[in-house]
Amino acid sequence: MVTRTKKLAIIGVFSAMATVLMLIEIPIPQLVGFKYDPSDIAALLVGFMIGPIPGILTVLIKDLLYFAIRGTDVVGIFMNAVAGTLLVGFSAWFYSRKKTRTRAIAALSIASAIVITGMDALNMLVYPPYLKVSYMFVLKNYLWVITLFNVVKVTVDGFVTFLIYKKTSNVFKVEAWKTNRKWRSSE
Repeated sequence: MVTRTKKLAIIGVFSAMATVLMLIEIPIPQLVGFKYDPSDIAALLVGFMIGPIPGILTVLIKDLLYFAIRGTDVVGIFMNAVAGTLLVGFSAWFYSRKKTRTRAIAALSIASAIVITGMDALNMLVYPPYLKVSYMFVLKNYLWVITLFNVVKVTVDGFVTFLIYKKTSNVFKVEAWKTNRKWRSSE
């Protein structure tokens, strides 16, 4: 069982790491104006290690810290928070039911489909009024770009998370943190 203190420590460490990773913005040449950042990988690791709520908290803390550092566009931060919450929340919840490699792949795949679909819908609601353009304009000119960007983002995030999760979780294994009773009793 993970204590509250250990959960807070994991959330804090990974939120800081996610914030630093969010500062690494990799432009995608084919998608002008879109930048990939690997910050949701840290939140996915938290979600897989200790559950969906801590993973979602990591996403939200990361976005708030990034906003405080960069003072960027509120709509962009909101959209990033929603995408991260969907990805981390659904994948961690699905994976937590049965922690196997197959289940991890299924969890990441299902959550990715939810993110892509959900972000398409949210972008169609948010961006026309925000950009002061028609819904048809966004549908015809931007939706395919948004979809492609989200496909790339969730694929990279999921793949990297799948590759590094086991090694990362072994470092943070709860069993390794249990105190040795013989050592404590000799004090």
